Amino acid sequence: MSKKTGQAKKQSRPRHPVDASEARDILRRFVIRARRVEAHSLVQNHSVEKYVKPSMTISYREGQPTRIKYIMPDQEIFESLAARTRPCILESEPVYLDKVFRSIDMLLTGKQLTGQAKQCLDFCRKKFRDLHDKNSGESYSIQMYDKDNVPNGRPLSDLLIGEAWLYSDLVHADPKGDKAKAAKLSYRDRYYAGTSFFSMLTIVIINMLKLITAINEQFQLNIDDKAWKEQVVASEEDSEVAAEKMVVLPPNTRVPEGIDPSTLPNAIDVTSPTEAIRFIQPERSTDVIFLHGKDLVSKVHGAFSWENDVLSILIADALVIELSAAGVSQAERLQRVETRIKHRFTADTEAANSLRTIMYKCDRLLTAVPYKKGSVLYVDCPLAGESDEQSANDSNPQK
Repeated sequence: MSKKTGQAKKQSRPRHPVDASEARDILRRFVIRARRVEAHSLVQNHSVEKYVKPSMTISYREGQPTRIKYIMPDQEIFESLAARTRPCILESEPVYLDKVFRSIDMLLTGKQLTGQAKQCLDFCRKKFRDLHDKNSGESYSIQMYDKDNVPNGRPLSDLLIGEAWLYSDLVHADPKGDKAKAAKLSYRDRYYAGTSFFSMLTIVIINMLKLITAINEQFQLNIDDKAWKEQVVASEEDSEVAAEKMVVLPPNTRVPEGIDPSTLPNAIDVTSPTEAIRFIQPERSTDVIFLHGKDLVSKVHGAFSWENDVLSILIADALVIELSAAGVSQAERLQRVETRIKHRFTADTEAANSLRTIMYKCDRLLTAVPYKKGSVLYVDCPLAGESDEQSANDSNPQK
C-alpha cells in the first residue's frame, strides 16, 4: 500500500481544445451560454453597465454622521445573472473563457484580427485576466485589522471578494483560503464587490458573443448555426402548451410499454374540460340523462357552476345550458317554475356531433344539482329534435 504524503494535490491545468472540431464545439457551447446571458433583463436594459465600476454616494448633513450609500442592483435579479455567467470562469467548464480564446486562435489558423475585432479580443483577454488573477484589475481593496489595529493579513482585492461572494454566499458553504478570509467581511461588502465582478464578466461575455458572431461569418469558422437559434430562455409562450391528451391515473400505476394509458382501469381523461372539472372539483359533478318518453337513451357526465342564481351546466364537452333559478322559493320543498333555458353547442365539433346523435333520439334531458341550504334543483329540459339550432324554450326545473 502506498502512503499518503499529506501534500495537497496540484490542480491540473484546464485542458484546451486539441483540434478544430473540439474548438468549434467549445465556441458553439459558448455562443449558447452567452446568448442566455445576453437575454438577461440587466443586459437588455443596459443597467449592468453602470455596476461595472463600483460606485457610491456620500451625503453630509449638519449634526449627523456622514452617510455612505452603495450603488447595488436588486440582489435576487443579480443572482440570476451571476449564475448564468459563472460557467465562463470555471476551468472545468467547456465555456471557460480561456478555452474560448484558444479555440478562436486555433480556428483562425494564423489569420490575424485587425481593427475593432482585434481591439475587442484584446480587451476581453485583459479583463478576463484581471478577473482571473484578482489583483491586476482591482478597483479597490479592503484591509482587515485586529482589535489592536494591526493589519490582519494582506489586503483583499474587490475582485477576490466578489468571487468569494459567489462561492460562499451563492453556491457553496465551505470557503477556504482567501475566500474564507473574505467571508469574514460583512455581507454588504461581499455583495458590493460581487456586483462589479460579475458585471465586468458579463460585459466580457457579451463582447465575445458579438466577436464570435462576426468572425464566424467573416472567416467561415463553421460553427454550428443552431448555436444562434437554440432556445436559451423560457418565453411567455412556453407557459402554455396545447395538449393532445392528458390522463390521470391512480398513484403508483405502472403503464406497460405500448399501452394507451387512457385504456387502463380508473384512468381519467382530463383533456376533457368536463372530466377535468369533475376530477379537480368533484362537488361540481352531475350526471345528465337523456330520455325518449320514459325510456332511457343515454347517460353522460356533466359539470355545473352557479353565478348570481344562474346555473350553467357543461354536458360532455359538447353542450352548455343555462337557466335562472331566481323564481325558486326556499319555503316550498316542491314547486314547478316555468323558466327559459338557453343552450349552445361548444366549439368541440367531435364532442358536439357525438352528443347530437344522442339528442336526435330524445325529447328531454334530466339532471339534478345541489342548490341553497342543502336542497336540490331538478332540471327537466325538453329538447327540440327537429333542428340543432332550435333552442329548448320550455323547461320545468323543480326544487
